[in-house]
Amino acid sequence: MGPSRNRALIRAALFDVGDTIFRVQGDAAAQRRAVLARLVARFGLRDWYEELLEADLLTELLRDDPDEPMRQRTLVVLEHWLGAKDPRIAGAHVDELRGIVAVPRAIGTEVAPGARETLERLRADGLRIVLVSNTLWTGDDELRADIGELGLGALIDGVVTSHSTGYRKPHPAIFERALALAGATGREALMVGDEPYQDVFGAQRAGMRGVWLRHPPPRPHPVGAPRAFDVRADAEIRSLAELPEVYERWRRTDRG
Repeated sequence: MGPSRNRALIRAALFDVGDTIFRVQGDAAAQRRAVLARLVARFGLRDWYEELLEADLLTELLRDDPDEPMRQRTLVVLEHWLGAKDPRIAGAHVDELRGIVAVPRAIGTEVAPGARETLERLRADGLRIVLVSNTLWTGDDELRADIGELGLGALIDGVVTSHSTGYRKPHPAIFERALALAGATGREALMVGDEPYQDVFGAQRAGMRGVWLRHPPPRPHPVGAPRAFDVRADAEIRSLAELPEVYERWRRTDRG
């Protein structure tokens, strides 16, 4: 899919989260300690905590249902895993457990360079800002809390996660939710992300302009994309600090 045409004035900007708005610093040990402490505080000592954090639930979760591609059922997968480990938890407490395991992004994470200034610039022009993230454990509520902890709460109008939506990017459903929160149509929005398939292709299919945030070294293949897939972004940037210039160029063109 290539650059889109027939544009309206931009009213909303959607952003991916990981490696776009937030940058992970890789303190996995601190994240694990925080999760284990929260699990013990809520459920006491259990012998399956470490196994849960090591389990490859993501592989099972991301195994596409041929009848419903990109469908996400975190709670179904988690309940199935827990059913064999601790039936007392694998019922009424499954969603609570998921929320506890969702690692607070303030641990081992920082706001990406240029993100705050770019968000401030776009909001000053009246754009609505919505974050759109593929997540394993994190739902909308947890992501809102993360944004607040990292000092971006006042700059974000809404968040949409794949867990809470039930579909992962690039499925249209997650972008439809984000556009509804932004109060904009696809023609009135842009989407910025570091994954060509999930972010750019998904946005363009929803009628938006897709901006690819390219990180070195170049990735050999878009995550999740068919081998022959070709994504042509409406714009490419190396840093979020470059986005306002792209936006201004489009705004001038749209106004004719």
